[in-house]
Amino acid sequence: MSLGRPPAFPVGLVSLPRAQDPRNRTRLWWIIAIAAIALNLVTTARVGATATQPAFPFDELHLLQLARLLAGDPMPEFGSGGYFPAWGILLTPLWWIFDEPEQVYAAAAIVGWVLAAATIWPLALLVRRVRLDLPQALTVAAVVSTLPSRTVQADYVLSERLLFLVVVLTALAAFRLWERTTFTRAVVFGLAAAAVYFTHMRMLPVVLASGVWLAALLLKRWPVALAGLVTLGAGYVLAEKIGDRLNDVLLEGETGQSEGVLRNLEDFHLGFFVRVALGQTWNQIIGSYGLVAIGFIAIVVWAWREVRRRRLGRASWLFGVFTASWLLSVIAWASDWNLWENPWRRLDAWIYGRYLDPVAALVVAIGLAVLVRGIRTVTWAWATAGAVAILAPVVFWLAPQAPTWGWVTPAHMGGVLPWGFLLPHEVFPPGIVPSFTNENRFWLWASLSVLACLVAYRLLRRWAIAAPIGLLVLAVAGSAGANDWSDDFRGLEQFDPAAIASVEQIVDESGETVVGYDFSCGRPGTLPGVPFNKLAWGLMPDALVKRVDSNGEVPTMDIVVSCIGDSPLAAYGAAELDGPEFYYSRIWIMPGALQDELRERGRLVE
Repeated sequence: MSLGRPPAFPVGLVSLPRAQDPRNRTRLWWIIAIAAIALNLVTTARVGATATQPAFPFDELHLLQLARLLAGDPMPEFGSGGYFPAWGILLTPLWWIFDEPEQVYAAAAIVGWVLAAATIWPLALLVRRVRLDLPQALTVAAVVSTLPSRTVQADYVLSERLLFLVVVLTALAAFRLWERTTFTRAVVFGLAAAAVYFTHMRMLPVVLASGVWLAALLLKRWPVALAGLVTLGAGYVLAEKIGDRLNDVLLEGETGQSEGVLRNLEDFHLGFFVRVALGQTWNQIIGSYGLVAIGFIAIVVWAWREVRRRRLGRASWLFGVFTASWLLSVIAWASDWNLWENPWRRLDAWIYGRYLDPVAALVVAIGLAVLVRGIRTVTWAWATAGAVAILAPVVFWLAPQAPTWGWVTPAHMGGVLPWGFLLPHEVFPPGIVPSFTNENRFWLWASLSVLACLVAYRLLRRWAIAAPIGLLVLAVAGSAGANDWSDDFRGLEQFDPAAIASVEQIVDESGETVVGYDFSCGRPGTLPGVPFNKLAWGLMPDALVKRVDSNGEVPTMDIVVSCIGDSPLAAYGAAELDGPEFYYSRIWIMPGALQDELRERGRLVE
């Protein structure tokens, strides 16, 4: 791949005075680029240092278990809504190398760290299209990769790191296809867009927007565009079939990830949509320190020029993908259940960012590139006005309604967690307009901080070096704040090996290789699949966990994790093992030689 300057957007929105000594300028930019990449590597490693056990019983475990299935190892039964398999396929060799689940998890975290670092290079090639030198482009890519919304993902073994890399590669493939419309580049782009969907089914908007863009490309060179459309269509169908098939094998049923979106579309409520749209857009503005507003204005102007010329190019693809992804993310959360009715009140449901973050980062990168080039007053004014148009109604209308005290999942809203220390710890009634000191101050301080950043971009516009350095400092400091929240979340949610020690002990003593988990019990405060999946993970590779329902079947295994005190298993002659609870459950021993032995040793509750 050539390192020469690639074709650039005909922007007309940026201006950069000629440096007096280009050689000194280039040398300085290389120093900054190397420092930015090094800080990104260190920050990401620091955030991920605590990733020793899963914290998501579905999102993380599903693909780790899928990898185990593909590796050919015995696998417990599993509960999940279903996820598409690219990340799990990538992790499959880890089960051939390591025996213990903890080792696989730690290795998967390292793989994610490597992928995050590798993403800097193609992202730099992408932003070079805004006429940046290579060290400038590397600096921009490293800064964007160090923003808290990106680094917080290092604390989890989720699809997001692979997804961001594939999204960036797809964007680069789209740009290269427009710059040189060849059959090879069309096929590569079609495969890349399909790979985005294969990595995460929430990325279907990328496929749809890319299909529309390729259809428009028919006007430029129809045989090549048609080849891209056929490749994209075939890749989409293949991804759908493989993903559904693997989910069917793993879950013994269909995925349920799209049900919420379809339900919200059928029962569309404009008020819910507006609330979530404001909240999620606010998340992106705050989490990017205002850069997404600058990048979006630049892309809109570029795309409009392309539309006027009836040639939808690179900016049109970016605009389409970002807008489509934003719409799906908003619709997915725009329901009365997510905002009001769920007894488990969640702040992240109002300002969710995880679905949009991988695509929004492209817009953020364009925004920072425009700053480096030298932003013009008109671009800055439109971006700032757009930001104010979002921040003001959020602070004065949305914030008083939102459960600011609600549950926070850092991976879902990492971009705003640099201000997380301002979040309240106690429940308070709705209707409080944020001030500098009251319970809702989080919204006001975050909004004013970003407005201050936008003002600084204007004041320092003639010093191209100022914005990336300042933003790098903010990104590193913000990642530290987000990491504190993530560590607290892990302390509450990550799997505790001590919690299943009693189950492991009886498994080791008895030599049993199958343990039942009874779904007939009511377990307050948790979804039934959560302890089920945690137990399945914790007992590997010594024993497999199988689902049972003691109300309608007699378990065939000797050890069953069932209800506390009064289990339907008692009617079958089962006895309760004397010992600690496990996630609102107790260990029951079915009639047989193991029960007789434990009774003789005084280990059963009589």
